Amino acid sequence: MKIQNIIIGILVIIIAVISYLWLRSSGNNSSSAMNNSSTQTAQKERKVLYWRAPMNPSEVYDHPGKSKMGMDLVPVYEDEASGNGIVTISGAVQQNMNVKTAVVENKDLSSQVVTNGILTVNEQNEYMVTTRVSGWVQKLYVNYTGQVVNKGEKLMDIYSPELVAAEQELLTALSYQSTVKNSTISEAAASGDELLKNAVRKLELLEIPESEIERIKETKVVKTYMTLYAQQGGTVIMKNVVEGQKVMAGASLLHIADLSNLWLTADIYEYELPKVKLGSRADITFNFLPGKTFKSKISFIYPTLDNKTRTVKVRFDIPNYNNELKPSMFANIVIKGKSLGNYPAVPEQAVLRNGQKNIVILDLGNGKFKPMEITLGDYSNGYYQVLKGISAGETIVTSAQFLIDSESNLRAALSQFSSAAKKDTTKMKNDNVNSMKDMDKKDNTEMTDPRIRKGTIDLSAIDKNKDGKLYEDIMDWNVISDEPGTCPLCGMTLKEFTIKEVKENLKKNGFEYKD
Repeated sequence: MKIQNIIIGILVIIIAVISYLWLRSSGNNSSSAMNNSSTQTAQKERKVLYWRAPMNPSEVYDHPGKSKMGMDLVPVYEDEASGNGIVTISGAVQQNMNVKTAVVENKDLSSQVVTNGILTVNEQNEYMVTTRVSGWVQKLYVNYTGQVVNKGEKLMDIYSPELVAAEQELLTALSYQSTVKNSTISEAAASGDELLKNAVRKLELLEIPESEIERIKETKVVKTYMTLYAQQGGTVIMKNVVEGQKVMAGASLLHIADLSNLWLTADIYEYELPKVKLGSRADITFNFLPGKTFKSKISFIYPTLDNKTRTVKVRFDIPNYNNELKPSMFANIVIKGKSLGNYPAVPEQAVLRNGQKNIVILDLGNGKFKPMEITLGDYSNGYYQVLKGISAGETIVTSAQFLIDSESNLRAALSQFSSAAKKDTTKMKNDNVNSMKDMDKKDNTEMTDPRIRKGTIDLSAIDKNKDGKLYEDIMDWNVISDEPGTCPLCGMTLKEFTIKEVKENLKKNGFEYKD
């Protein structure tokens, strides 16, 4: 009896344990079922608008699968599309797109302009030596390029028959005047004065100095040559004459320039013009003088812009002490421009520009991005000032922003024009499907239509009526028939050729045929 009670007690305990385990299992299954049901309900509530390729937002489908690049298509849900252009991108897709962001900061952009320049002659201190009479160079006092001359120094003597004749006229006028000056006829005396005045005026027009004219009047001796003098001191930088050469009136004989002060001209790009002004200071260095810096400032800004290089020239005045600087030397210039102010600055690569608007992509967090139109200011060292649109502290996309912008534009259109968007999306999906069907159809046609010839083409076998003529497509040259018709690939009408002409066409287009 006692043993029976023990056995019954053990059975009761086992039954209780089994019941407890069963009830616990049932509770877990019920909870799991409820969770699954809740998840399925949530998934059912999120409606998939379409599927798109992760690297090409315009490539859309109505079913999951692979994109043309072989990547898994990404679902786009209806609740992700918004009218303000906000787009939601998962972390995995962001990683695939290589999305990078940066925080906008206020910056004082550098106002320095780094450019290069070329030394030139000061145009205000140069002149050409010419003569107003024709003749021969009797004596050349300046006989090599680079020679330094002083103001008033002799340059050359020119023998000129024209000058001799003009001087002889002066002597004749003097003689006539002395003859008629005591005449009782007033008109004769006046004519003598007028004749002398004209003779002197002729010599003056030939650039004969007044002192030389007075010498001729006093000595009554004709000088057979004229002497050219330096109008100002300088260096002969061009010499176009040799002793004994015949020269014509107006010919350029010598080019003389004062090299004690040179001009340095530099090119400034159009977008850098706001940084410079008259008086902007600059540090100038030359490669042949390492360690030496010249100080100068902009003395002139040229009024025109070069249409090819889109640059404007500016000029600096450079004193040339000890003649150590030479025209045409190359200079490195750093211009200290005016202050650009403190503004939010964004990297150049972060700005999307379409010619009418400037866009940056804002990172709103949690995978949400939004395009924002901004107004740009000055540019310097890879950064743009932002005058309007965003402020410091906001986060923008600096890489792959063009893909996000494309996606945002697509979703904004879908949200703003919901019904039209659905039609457009359906059309895009149908176009993709039809395109694939057309490709499949073309592939099937190529496999089944006997007029599409493959391998080595036997033209004699195709010419069944033995008339020596065949019909060939001028776009798909391997489409050949013995009867008129249209090309099964492109739909063009087949053109009639002789067999010889068909062979030539096949040979030109890389097809083999049987002789």
